[in-house]
Amino acid sequence: MVLKDLKAGLPVALISVALISTAQLTMKWGMGQLSFHWTELQSLLIEHQFITAMSLTWPALVCVGVGLGCYALSMACWVMALKHLPLGVAYPLLSLSYVLVYVLAVTLPWLDETFSWAKFSGIGFILLGLTLIFTAKKSSV
Repeated sequence: MVLKDLKAGLPVALISVALISTAQLTMKWGMGQLSFHWTELQSLLIEHQFITAMSLTWPALVCVGVGLGCYALSMACWVMALKHLPLGVAYPLLSLSYVLVYVLAVTLPWLDETFSWAKFSGIGFILLGLTLIFTAKKSSV
């Protein structure tokens, strides 16, 4: 792998990971809010009270929209990253999104996720795996 390609592809891949993590977290919160207000929202829509329904749900709808936008941008970044990185480098980087999403989900209070030692151990194994993949000496076959 040419160092120039790695330098070009790695930042774009990491941006993709950050965007996909943002997408997952914002959509989780937005859809949770829509679910919480679902009965009231249905009543308002049946009664054709669209403005009241929008005023009740606009923050959640904005988050879902931002999440979808982040997914789209993430895909664009991922395509650019794949142009420069071999799959053996690029795909392990995707597992960083699992780490980011879990850590942020348990630390951000509005997501109301609970901490679990088992999940935390899994995160440790992901990080260990990434360390092994990226620090292993390349064997010449």
